[in-house]
Amino acid sequence: MKQRSLLFVPASSEKLIQKGLASEADRVIFDLEDGIALSEKKTARERLVRALSNEKNLHTFFVRINSRHSSYYEADTAAIARLPDIGIVLPKTSSADEIKQLRNRLPDRRLLPLIENAAGVWYAKEIAEAAEEVETLAFGAIDYRLDIQSPGLIDERDLLYARSRLVLACRLAGRNGPVDGVYEHFKDENGFYKQADAVKGLGFKGKLLIHPSQIRPANAAFSPAKAEINIAREIVEAFTQAESRGEASIQVQGRMVDYPVFKKALETLEEAEEAE
Repeated sequence: MKQRSLLFVPASSEKLIQKGLASEADRVIFDLEDGIALSEKKTARERLVRALSNEKNLHTFFVRINSRHSSYYEADTAAIARLPDIGIVLPKTSSADEIKQLRNRLPDRRLLPLIENAAGVWYAKEIAEAAEEVETLAFGAIDYRLDIQSPGLIDERDLLYARSRLVLACRLAGRNGPVDGVYEHFKDENGFYKQADAVKGLGFKGKLLIHPSQIRPANAAFSPAKAEINIAREIVEAFTQAESRGEASIQVQGRMVDYPVFKKALETLEEAEEAE
C-alpha cells in the first residue's frame, strides 16, 4: 500500500476527525499524543473511539497512542482494542520489547514504530524485526534532536546517520522503506520539496505530514516524475529486446544499461502504476 503521505490529525474535535476520514492522504494518523493537551487526553481518546466505532473500513488509518512509558498508554491501548481494523503508531519506540508488548496487547494490528531517540535509532533493525505486523519505521527528527542535544543544523547533517540507519534497518528486516518526519514550515512548499527530495535519495518512501496542504507535494515528491517514467519505459523495452538477442549490456540515450539498471527501471514503472 502507498505510504507517500501520512497525515497527522489530532483527535481534538469531531470536525477534525471527520476531515481525517475524508482525507486524500495515503494514510491518516489520528493523534492522541503530541497533538493533544495533557488535560484533554481522556476526552480526545473517548471522542476518537466514539467517532470511529461505526466505521466499517479503517485499514488505511492509524492512531498514534501515547508512548509505552506514558501514564496514558494503558488506557489508550484498552480503548483502541475496540477498533479492530486500525493500525497503531507507537511513539518514541526504543526497543523491540516495546513492540512485542504492544502486539501482545493488540494482536493482528499493522504497526508503525516511530523512532525519535538515540536508543530507537541504535536498535532500529531489532525494532523492525520485532513483529511481522511492523510495516516500516518512521523517523521523528524533532524529538531525536532533543534527545541527542543537537541545536539543529540547516543542512541536516545531524540527521544523516539516523536516517541512513533506518533505511538499512528496514532493508535488512525486509520492510518497506521508512517514512521521514514532519516538515514544520507547512507554508514553505519549496522547502518541503527540497527536504523530501533529499530523503527520497536516501531511500525513504514518504513523509509524515502536519497539514493537508502538504499532501499533494508529498505524493508528487515520492512518485516517479514523467521524465523518469519515460526513460524507464524506454530502458525496459530496449533491454528486453536486447536480452532476447542474448545481450545484457546496451546503451540507451548514452547510458550504459545492464541488469541492475533494468531492474531499477522496472521498479520505477511499478511505482508509477501504484501512484495512479
